[in-house]
Amino acid sequence: MNRSGYLASPRRPGQNRRVARALRIALVVHGYPPELFGGTECTVQALARGLARAGHEPLVIAGTDRHAEQRRVSRAEDRDPESGRTFPVYRIHRSDLHYGHWTKSRSPFVGRAFEELLDRERPALVHVHHSETLTSELVVRAARRRIPAVVTLHDLSTTCLVYFRVHPSTRAFCEAPLAPDPCVDCAGSVFVPAPWLARADQAAVLERGRADVRRELECARAVLALSHDQARTLERFLGPVAPVRVVPPASGSRLAPVDPLPPPGDGRPLALGCWATLHLLKGTDLLIEAVRLLGERGVPVELHLAGIEGDAAYVAGLREQARGLSVRFHGRFDALTGHAVTRVHAFVGATRAHETWGVVLDEAIGLRLPMVLPRAGAYAERLREGEGALFFEPGDARALAVVLERLWREPALLAELRARIPASETLPRIDDHVRRLVAIYDEVLEAGAPVLGPEDPVQRAADETFLVNWDRECARSR
Repeated sequence: MNRSGYLASPRRPGQNRRVARALRIALVVHGYPPELFGGTECTVQALARGLARAGHEPLVIAGTDRHAEQRRVSRAEDRDPESGRTFPVYRIHRSDLHYGHWTKSRSPFVGRAFEELLDRERPALVHVHHSETLTSELVVRAARRRIPAVVTLHDLSTTCLVYFRVHPSTRAFCEAPLAPDPCVDCAGSVFVPAPWLARADQAAVLERGRADVRRELECARAVLALSHDQARTLERFLGPVAPVRVVPPASGSRLAPVDPLPPPGDGRPLALGCWATLHLLKGTDLLIEAVRLLGERGVPVELHLAGIEGDAAYVAGLREQARGLSVRFHGRFDALTGHAVTRVHAFVGATRAHETWGVVLDEAIGLRLPMVLPRAGAYAERLREGEGALFFEPGDARALAVVLERLWREPALLAELRARIPASETLPRIDDHVRRLVAIYDEVLEAGAPVLGPEDPVQRAADETFLVNWDRECARSR
């Protein structure tokens, strides 16, 4: 390894390009395929494979939702299908109860396991994508080992205890700054109750977590967001912690266009598809309500839903809500190519979140499917009205139904929208994304890691004691 942290990279079988020097980079994320298939996880996988394909040396350090009886680190491998290159995927398994709880964001065990992996693998740089299920001090721990870090903020979780700034009662975007009031009560309605923690204790944990976020971003040598809308929102709620650069993500796949269906009418219903987790946050209930409203107006609609089923009670409610309607639940899917959810007139989404990018938009663009979307977040930034998409007011099923009725009443509109969908060539390509990130990595390596003092053993012991007491009190309350 030379002083810049690069390794010599000989040609390997199946490698279709060479780089002058290969960077060993640790990508850190809360979960990784095939266990988790969300937008963040899949874009990190695309990046890891893209780095490998470009001749670099990625490794993945991930959290997991697979609870372990004993704390441990497991090792697997992933493979870039184009070049044949493989790279390690380490998963840190926690054994404590409800480790995704907002009050358990610090884990000394995860911190030590992370440090041990850094010592073993000796990456030149750490790129943190998400710390949920891991620990809140990843950048700081890397810096103590003289390893600089990049942070990509994929959502708004650094500004909100429930991650997406969607209020659980009103289901609307929350304008409140992160603070004990009202955030502790809001989180209490979402997470497992922790009555053994007094309100003052919860307020102290919130303030500590907010300080951890600020320190992580201050110690990172580059902080990235996915869209300008997200960057503005982060700066609005986080304040001037660090300059935020916008680097759109890139997926590793390109979908072939689907042949357009005959327009609706003459006995043919308006066919709509949505592939997303069936979850309140994604607004699946709004889609079904819009179908019901359209039926009352005599507009025949067929809705196809595909994706992981979230909360069981919510999904059961969806099925009851869809009773008697033309709504088809296809369940989890492995690929969109040839799937029934894409054999539709248009993609429709009703997410309540301020989406920060929207991989589903990339997929719909590749499929050449017109889109009906809420006018919020990155969706409204990425697409303009009439240029492949129609918009409605977020959270409003009636407004959605009005837009969908236009597609039925004006069948030529579908062809017009399809003709104006942005070219798939305009989407971020993974090879270009890798090149842009490597240029940022070079800057970060040149700057080096900030100089930090050693870990405070008193604070570490207090963090360990907090988690032990949390689990003991939680077990007693069952």
